[in-house]
Amino acid sequence: MFKFQTEQKGFRISGVDFGSQPGMGRSVMVASIFYPGHSIVEDRLECRVKMDELRKRVTACEEVSASLGQPVAYMLYSETEAAARSYLETMAELTEAPLFLDSPRVETKRAGMLAAAEMGIAERIVYNSLSAGSSEEEWASLQECGVDSSVILSFNPSDMSSKGRIYLLEDGGDLLREGLLDKAERHGVARPLIDTAATGFDQGAGACLRALLVAKAKWGLPCGCSLHNSVETWAPLQNLDDEKKALFRYVDLAAVTLPIAAGADFVMFGPVESASRALHAAAFSDGIISQSTAEI
Repeated sequence: MFKFQTEQKGFRISGVDFGSQPGMGRSVMVASIFYPGHSIVEDRLECRVKMDELRKRVTACEEVSASLGQPVAYMLYSETEAAARSYLETMAELTEAPLFLDSPRVETKRAGMLAAAEMGIAERIVYNSLSAGSSEEEWASLQECGVDSSVILSFNPSDMSSKGRIYLLEDGGDLLREGLLDKAERHGVARPLIDTAATGFDQGAGACLRALLVAKAKWGLPCGCSLHNSVETWAPLQNLDDEKKALFRYVDLAAVTLPIAAGADFVMFGPVESASRALHAAAFSDGIISQSTAEI
């Protein structure tokens, strides 16, 4: 295996450590909740959820996490400002894990940050995400709301190669006048988490793994990705009949283990319902890598 020559920087978010040399820490597994089509959401406009089902799934995830020693965090998807506040309040009572704020609307995520500040839990929040497409107002909103952790998404639409992702982080590449990491520092993002932007399978998704290796070697910051998204676009898994749909679950485990083998500090693995198999795959991978790096 390998060891990075650059000192690896670690951040603690809500009691969970992000970032380490391969084999020296555990990969944080990020589960999605309230995502589009999630069955536990009864009414998205009224922000009603099936609390018994939600509690059951979060409890199951945390029990597996505790039994394996595999840390977890939760990605909270919201479509409205009211939902962002409601979901955050609910999850803050159910878990002490880090909470990622996710939404297609900047206003919705800002409402979540403001709610977190009012609740006194801004330290637990990870903004998802800041990217080349984020406005100056969005960048500034984190500091205004007292949130200092964000996913920095290195998606470069003008250059999908691993170099394109790294250049975007370093100096802005062909898109920006300033690299995303310098911009993050300038806006008070003290605990950045680099997401090397897994794309669709046919868009060169594998480049995100090489970019992950390079980013950790260059900056020593916590890195990860959501290779799960690439699995959903792989042609052989499209239009499966009911008998063969289980194949998706098996292939999806590769989306957990491959980033970890590349040195990932966190993995966004998809629905919370997949927690048991995803965490077991991650724990096994972390254990094997720990053994393989023991003599380095």
